Amino acid sequence: MGGTGSYVYYLAENLARLENTVYVITKNHHVLGKASPSSENVKVFQIKTPCAPLFETILFYMHASRKLLEIDGKSRIDVVHVNLPLVPFFAVPRAFRGAVVATVHTTWKGENDALKNEPFLELNANEKVVRIFNEALRFFERKMLERADRIIAVSALTKNELLEGYGVNAKKVQVIPNAVDIDKFKPPDEKDKVKQEWRFADCKVVLYVGRLYRRKGLTTFLRAASIILRKLRNVKFVISGRGFFGEEERLRALARKLKIEEAIVFLGYVPDKALPKLYQAADVFVLPSIYEGMPFTVLEALASGLPVVATKVGGVPEVIDDGENGFLVSPMDHQGLADKVLYLLENSDHAREMGFMGRKRVEERFSWHEVAKQVLEVYNEVLAR
Repeated sequence: MGGTGSYVYYLAENLARLENTVYVITKNHHVLGKASPSSENVKVFQIKTPCAPLFETILFYMHASRKLLEIDGKSRIDVVHVNLPLVPFFAVPRAFRGAVVATVHTTWKGENDALKNEPFLELNANEKVVRIFNEALRFFERKMLERADRIIAVSALTKNELLEGYGVNAKKVQVIPNAVDIDKFKPPDEKDKVKQEWRFADCKVVLYVGRLYRRKGLTTFLRAASIILRKLRNVKFVISGRGFFGEEERLRALARKLKIEEAIVFLGYVPDKALPKLYQAADVFVLPSIYEGMPFTVLEALASGLPVVATKVGGVPEVIDDGENGFLVSPMDHQGLADKVLYLLENSDHAREMGFMGRKRVEERFSWHEVAKQVLEVYNEVLAR
């Protein structure tokens, strides 16, 4: 589920196509968050853990460590590839002598900094854990960074975070961006038909896809929607994703306060197989985040031929050329966000042109086949030492 789940799923599939055997250790109820692997060269091991916050996570990584040694004993593992900041150092046992590669999607420091201006009591349970236990989380994170033979940063900004905030040796870090399945996410053949399927036939659609986290900037999204609706009434603002308990209700309450609740559509979790058509039904994609690494949703929107309005955080400026395939705005700038979305809604020809340029960009630079080959080169380099 989420960006890390997408990364594991697509990378595993593409490494398998390059004639590698991939073992995935995951929680029992996730199943990669996608579907059963299509390749026989991807083998999934599901770890069953009790449903208990925090304790469940610790227990999972302890069991995962033992499972890793068990697999290694039967089929020698050359490389263990972990995803940070989620995986603590003890998930890879000291007895494992193979190479360790870590992909850093975000950092615990960055996650914490994105929450620093939020009232603590209004945070969800996960965000409170990040704030309370940030030093401990960063300790586990640093230990894994030290353990890793090579580190993949998903953006240049993520690499800078590691160098400046964690003191990582620059020679150890390589930037390899996330990617998108350009055959799965693509522009629609008949947009009007797709809009009808989603019951958006008679309106413009401004779409957000992602988890309902504070750092995603959804209050900015709603405040921008309020400004847009003063000028254009026939617009739906669609939010696809779910959050921790109470997060959606908090956003609904803000929509009611702004008197825009009828224009806001909360879809909840949309299955991965339905996402391509949801993008196709939209006219503009918005990502108002306060903090990001290299967001998959921006790549998926661009691949779908959508113009994007996003905040200039993380790796977003490495994907969006302001004014060419989308617009960049500052975090928490609801007026700036509203102005750019309004422009795209009122200038459909330019919006389509931006969407075309966005599709061209991901085809050239962000395909999974190319990214998997770059990751495989990293594996070969660490194994050659």
